[in-house]
Amino acid sequence: MTLSLVLRFLHVLAAAIWFGSALFWPGALRRAIAAGTLAPALAQARSGAGLDLWAGLATVATGTVYMSPAGGVPFRMGLGLGLGLALVRIVLLLALVRPALRRITAASGAGDLGAARAAAKALPAYAGTAHLLWLLALACMVFPV
Repeated sequence: MTLSLVLRFLHVLAAAIWFGSALFWPGALRRAIAAGTLAPALAQARSGAGLDLWAGLATVATGTVYMSPAGGVPFRMGLGLGLGLALVRIVLLLALVRPALRRITAASGAGDLGAARAAAKALPAYAGTAHLLWLLALACMVFPV
């Protein structure tokens, strides 16, 4: 088995995990806030956001090595554009989701479900944008750009 095949497998695996990591927890957290049972969903959201970050970093790392001379795939503009879109998704996670989860945690600790609801409003927007960025990155990498 060549290094190129192993890198491609790891890259696709990390990307699939990354795509799936933001599917379940934003909606579950918003439903839990509406129901007033926040603790289990908040723990699940923290785990999901952590998985989102680490799977994203693994996707970027394996993709970067894959398109290097060691990976054997020549660089082309679509790959660079896909890398840029993936990095934007990671920045959105760090800039929107992690602070929102901190605010939700603080509000739930204080018993203020209204503040938790307000902080959770950014989560569906992140989930939709994250999946759109993932899809655009995939299209840039698969189709010749």
